[in-house]
Amino acid sequence: MSKKKLRRMVVGSVCKSKDDGGVDYIKMRESGKIYRLESPKYQLAQLEKAVAEGKLSEEIADKVRDRVSKIPSWVRFELVELVEQQD
Repeated sequence: MSKKKLRRMVVGSVCKSKDDGGVDYIKMRESGKIYRLESPKYQLAQLEKAVAEGKLSEEIADKVRDRVSKIPSWVRFELVELVEQQD
């Protein structure tokens, strides 16, 4: 079996958060898209903050908690794309 020759191409960078305690993010070079690396612990902390501020109902929060609890322990981060919302 022949070994395929692979070409190396940088497509983005993992960047340190500019905010203290913030999460690192990935910046894609060509598209300019931005992705955050969010741990389950970070997701739950942000969820509790949103609930406390009245931004999310407890019903939605329960669904999110259920989703996060199903993330396997070997997954360190989820890659979350940040998309600007139109009001």
